[in-house]
Amino acid sequence: TNLGFHLGFFDRVNVDLELYHKRTSDIIMEVPQSYSEGNNGYRWDNIGVMTNQGVELSVNADVLRLRDFVWNVNANVSFARNKILYMDEVKSQFAYQHQTGGPTGRYTGLYKFERLYQNSDFTVDSKGNMVLDSSLPQPYVAVAPGDAMYADLNGDGIVDSDDTMVTGYSTRPEYVFGLNAGFNWKGLNFSMQWTGATHVNKMMEIEYRIPYTNAGGRGLLQYFYDDCWTPEHQTGTLPRAAEKSEVWNSSASTLWLRNARYLRLKTLSVGYTFSNSKRLASVGIKKLGISLTGYNLLTFTPLDFIDPESLTNNNGAYPLVKVYSVGLNVTF
Repeated sequence: TNLGFHLGFFDRVNVDLELYHKRTSDIIMEVPQSYSEGNNGYRWDNIGVMTNQGVELSVNADVLRLRDFVWNVNANVSFARNKILYMDEVKSQFAYQHQTGGPTGRYTGLYKFERLYQNSDFTVDSKGNMVLDSSLPQPYVAVAPGDAMYADLNGDGIVDSDDTMVTGYSTRPEYVFGLNAGFNWKGLNFSMQWTGATHVNKMMEIEYRIPYTNAGGRGLLQYFYDDCWTPEHQTGTLPRAAEKSEVWNSSASTLWLRNARYLRLKTLSVGYTFSNSKRLASVGIKKLGISLTGYNLLTFTPLDFIDPESLTNNNGAYPLVKVYSVGLNVTF
């Protein structure tokens, strides 16, 4: 189902609105199967059923139109969300592990990060070993101050794979924004383009979860250095750097699931055109235009140590760079 509306006002403002809802079936999906059937426990089949719904809105306006001055704005926003109705999912006894009923692209098998263990969570036994307070849920591995504490979701007093969940937004943003605006005043012109997105998550892959990485052959990322827990820096929000608890601390969890919303000034351009100039005409020039343009000038995002649009592993593309260019346009 699609509904579309177009509105025009005073020959200056145009508004387009589209709403849609679609149900799709026979989507090819990986279907779990027993290992005795082969194919490593999965097969492909056309069984998926899901709905897609969304809204797209765009506004194009000449905000001000005078003899020597024109100010125009073009803004758009889109919202898109899907929902899995059926995927032949193997049902878990815990509802928080189900993908059915939620959108595609969410992260699965995540622990819910609570906080870092502190010295006050432990006592010292007669042999000098640190023992976790028995009133706290007990991880299936040994932990120490500075290690990650995960939630005991099923309440059995043990933190293990039964406490992993499906959570977060999809890797694709639900809301996408755009804005183009500019003005012309006599020979002066100005334009800018903003882009943005929200309701989107990105998982920091293993290269971002382990100091020096699991091979130990790479540099220490700055954000680890700044915020890792140490005995001297117990207010750190990232787990301690320790080989014994490396696997536990780097497990997929909400600690590494980051909000990847952003607002970016994509381009900005300022220029001036000289025309009807006697000095220029004396050398055969009718018009002379000069412009200065910048790209990727500003980005506002809580994901401040990596580009929010890039991949979060060691296969990412070269990062975005700020680019400045000067233009010259001569008309004879």
